[in-house]
Amino acid sequence: MKVTLLGTSSAEGWPGLFCRCEACGKARRLGGKNIRTRSSALIDEGFKIDFPPDTLHHVIQFNLDLRCLTSVLFTHAHDDHFSPPEFQYMSDYFVPSPILEPLPVYGPREVIHRLESGLDLNRVPITLTTLQPWQSVQIGNYRVTPIMAQHDKALTCFNYVIEDREGASLLYASDTGWYEEPTWEFLQGVHLDGVVAECAKGPVEGGYMAHMCIPEVIQMRQKLIESGSLHPDSPVVTTHFSHLGGLMHEELEATLNPHGIQAGYDGMTFHIHPRRQCTPAPELAASAPAAS
Repeated sequence: MKVTLLGTSSAEGWPGLFCRCEACGKARRLGGKNIRTRSSALIDEGFKIDFPPDTLHHVIQFNLDLRCLTSVLFTHAHDDHFSPPEFQYMSDYFVPSPILEPLPVYGPREVIHRLESGLDLNRVPITLTTLQPWQSVQIGNYRVTPIMAQHDKALTCFNYVIEDREGASLLYASDTGWYEEPTWEFLQGVHLDGVVAECAKGPVEGGYMAHMCIPEVIQMRQKLIESGSLHPDSPVVTTHFSHLGGLMHEELEATLNPHGIQAGYDGMTFHIHPRRQCTPAPELAASAPAAS
């Protein structure tokens, strides 16, 4: 499975849209991996996670052809991950050569409701599917299981376990704070070959609990290894950094790398390969938490 991080910032970007803080000024001066856009990822060449307001930038920066997308998967309905007006540009008003195959779009109920109510679905060629927590679905070549994030109590917020046909399994964990117990129970023993974990707070512990800090990401990796879910050699890559954390990319690498964790950046690509030391991903549905 090939994973490409298209954007790795939190909601305001880095440098922040209106910010003059030291971290934003330093990122402007240094450039390169310190410039971060709103969060999104691409699995292989066509399975896209989230559709942020920086999607056009990603198309230009990374030479993407969105006509090649096979599906779009949304984590939640916050604006930095979910920009529904962008889909209107699929309509025949804007595309001289018609899009004949509808683009399948999946996500939690608030995402699907906003797309249904905000777009002319007679002209915008997409199909919409509402996902339910803990219930695995087949999306093209991938088995996808939504798990509950710890992010915004007013919305349904998902992280995902994504498995390809070769058996490689990825935990995509953005946006979330430290998981509540039902999510940890679900993940216990689930086979994972890689993790993308958010790290919005950087080195800052405490405070806003809907995101994770570096110590929590380190603890998350260790907990997954100890539970038998993750092999110690499997990649763990961070994303969704906020300038409020203050660390430049090289500083993030120096802090994370000794713990077996890579600092993600816009355009980073890595591969995960199937291992079979743990419970196979097809058993995911059987381990769903009991209804309360």
